[in-house]
Amino acid sequence: MKKRFLIGSLILMILILVCGLAYRKVSRRPYTSYEVVREMELSEHATYFYHNKCLIGVGTEGIQATNAAGELLWNVSYDTMKNPKFSFCQSFMAVADIGTKQVLLSDGVGASKTISLPYPVQMLSVSRQGVCAVLMNTEEKDYINLYDKEGNLLSSIETIVARDGFPVTIALSEDGKKLVTSYLKQQNDDFSGCVTFYNFGGVGQNYSRNLVGQVQYEKTMIPRITFWDNDTVAVLGETVVELFAMKEIPESVKKMEFPTPIKSIAFGDYFCLIRKNEEGGALLEAYNKAGDVKLSRVVTLPYTSLQTAGREIVLCNLSECEIFSIGKDGGYHGTFPEGIKHLYAMGGNRYYLVEGKKGKVVKLVR
Repeated sequence: MKKRFLIGSLILMILILVCGLAYRKVSRRPYTSYEVVREMELSEHATYFYHNKCLIGVGTEGIQATNAAGELLWNVSYDTMKNPKFSFCQSFMAVADIGTKQVLLSDGVGASKTISLPYPVQMLSVSRQGVCAVLMNTEEKDYINLYDKEGNLLSSIETIVARDGFPVTIALSEDGKKLVTSYLKQQNDDFSGCVTFYNFGGVGQNYSRNLVGQVQYEKTMIPRITFWDNDTVAVLGETVVELFAMKEIPESVKKMEFPTPIKSIAFGDYFCLIRKNEEGGALLEAYNKAGDVKLSRVVTLPYTSLQTAGREIVLCNLSECEIFSIGKDGGYHGTFPEGIKHLYAMGGNRYYLVEGKKGKVVKLVR
């Protein structure tokens, strides 16, 4: 009886090993084609992107969210905007027509609030609770105001061009308690980028103007700042990237300087960038939050878009795409006959494909 049990156990282990090896072999094979799982009608006049497991369509007269089943989750209308600027954090959304004095806040389930501003808006950033930071311009001064979801003023920062420089961009943390700003300073013939860190929580109350840190980048403009997560900040220049840990005050994690300009960037579980390599081609690199390189490969596809989600990286142009995963074999390289306007990874080898008037959920197959 004992001998029979041992033989059975051994056979079971062998079967498990064989099945595991077979699955591993199959999972390493590249995908060869795709299947259309679902189709939906879209507006060709809207800009679409994938956020919070929804396909978000942004137009001049409203924003709507659709799930993978093609069902409308919510729809927010507004007066016609010539130059809408929007920000999303989880379910909350903020949108404003640049140069006007209003911001529309929405909780993502139908409720919305319009905030009247004292000065024209230039940029905005929203948190997951609906706290919104708004950068506003006047002729002599600039202001960054923080409002709660009801439109109440929480804080106001006044900046002067002669002292602080020209405002470039702002980023608000997910919890709405930390703010990072970028300014361009010019002195004689030289210029520098100035990144300023604010904390509006308990720790920040111990600092003048809630200013808890400041970093200068000589002869470098910082056009983009991103809260990668609530406590990680990415500062992005033309040839420099610096990651900061900011639970309360900023601490540099890693500064990366590149010999060639950065052409494209994307954030997900990893930070991806594409820049020219020494041979003049395109080099794609993916980094984790410690600043370690987890992937490096030459890009041959003449791409127009770079997206990332989870471990997946998606490159595409108007008709062709290349998809691969960090730390995994396989991938997909193919074309979509109806064209590609946007292509977003949804997970599980499924993707949102926006063609123009049509949206499709497609699944890769081997």
